[in-house]
Amino acid sequence: MDEDRKRIFTLDFVKDRIDNLPLIPFVVEQLSTLSHDAIDFYSKVAELAEQDPPLAAKVLSAAHRVPCGPLKPVYNIEKALERMGVFDTLALMQELTAVPVFEPANPGHKIGWRHSLETARFSRFLAQNTPGFNVSSDLAYMAGLLHDIGRFVLLQIAVKAVEVVDTKGWNSPEELSDVEQQTYGFTHAEVGYLAAQHWNLPRTLTSMLRLHHDYDLWRYDSVSVPFKQLLTIVQFADFLSVFLIKNPEWPAWSATQLKGAICGFCIHKNWPEVDFPVDQLVAQLPAISEQCQAVLLKAGTA
Repeated sequence: MDEDRKRIFTLDFVKDRIDNLPLIPFVVEQLSTLSHDAIDFYSKVAELAEQDPPLAAKVLSAAHRVPCGPLKPVYNIEKALERMGVFDTLALMQELTAVPVFEPANPGHKIGWRHSLETARFSRFLAQNTPGFNVSSDLAYMAGLLHDIGRFVLLQIAVKAVEVVDTKGWNSPEELSDVEQQTYGFTHAEVGYLAAQHWNLPRTLTSMLRLHHDYDLWRYDSVSVPFKQLLTIVQFADFLSVFLIKNPEWPAWSATQLKGAICGFCIHKNWPEVDFPVDQLVAQLPAISEQCQAVLLKAGTA
């Protein structure tokens, strides 16, 4: 980006446009066909929200509005919808289906959606299977799904700026953050943090969005262990999804080769020694990947 454009493209510019965050076309189409009289109404909306980061963010935002004081955080989408009730859910759906949708042909949108789905599912797997960690699988899934919501905001309001970053080349989430800082003067993590504050998301998710590219939090006693565990899970899952995207030939690798590559790419040097379930992950990786691919194929964005 040239210096004149960089001066215009500021965090304040982004902050003023955070609400302009549409949904995936497939999700809008499905929402418009749902009947609130159906027995499975909440579960159907939840299923769609668990696949689409913008919809999930909007549902959690609506569920955590605080007219009468703070509400206990909820990270399960179906429970969040039940908290809202049918009428508020319908009002939200009407509001969201009335705005323009993401352009499905844009590579950034397609890859971003795939990456969010994979990171969410890998985060849930790690939360359920990492010995010594005590992280809710619902929280882990939602943290993984929303971790790059700042990128979705940027893709909507300044897709050319995102393309500039991607054409410069980056090979890991850590490198992405560095390239954004050099290009914009801020990162998608900062944008995600502003969005989370604006939408009144639970504090744990808000902090995760802000810090998900900080890899040295284990050094600080002031940060709680549960939050460090959550952040480590999301960061590992983030690295793993990028690794799969950058190495599409991975299904042909042996289990030993894949395990070595994952350990080398996904485990950060600043973390303490963690007994990550890498053997289990390698065994389950084809199935998890196929589940994500099936969602993308159904939506026509694979």
